[in-house]
Amino acid sequence: MAGRRTPGAAGKNNGPGQALTEVEFGKLPGYIGYQVRQAQSAVFRDLSRTLRDTGVTPGEFSLLTLLRANPGINSITLSRIYQLDKATLSLSIKGLAKRGLISSTRHANDRRYCALELTPAGRALLQGVTRFIERQERAMDAVLQPGERERLLDLLQRISRAFDR
Repeated sequence: MAGRRTPGAAGKNNGPGQALTEVEFGKLPGYIGYQVRQAQSAVFRDLSRTLRDTGVTPGEFSLLTLLRANPGINSITLSRIYQLDKATLSLSIKGLAKRGLISSTRHANDRRYCALELTPAGRALLQGVTRFIERQERAMDAVLQPGERERLLDLLQRISRAFDR
């Protein structure tokens, strides 16, 4: 049965100490959303452990990578990309600026526009963190067959687009 971890576990309740191998998962393992979340959680747990000593979170890595690829981008554009309100994103930006990883420069003609970019320290940190990320990517590639990475990326992007409204 797809939802069971071990045969014969249905209906058993061994109390607070019940082994996870005896837990009935019902239809959960057959739901794409559940499996995507399980995979995402595993990747983030590993990434958080790996990046702990760098002081960079997975979200900060993403933000630093976007800033590296788009010097001068502003927080309004970033909040659209991340689908976050500007106040939430500004906390991350302020934190990265305070650590000397990014700089913010007001546009000469529009004082409301702040161009964001990596500092030399931010570029150096990102380069080191990217090595950790690429190591994790290789670990994921190791469990995939040839061509499956591209197929998986395509499928995940299609699922994401299905919910973009």
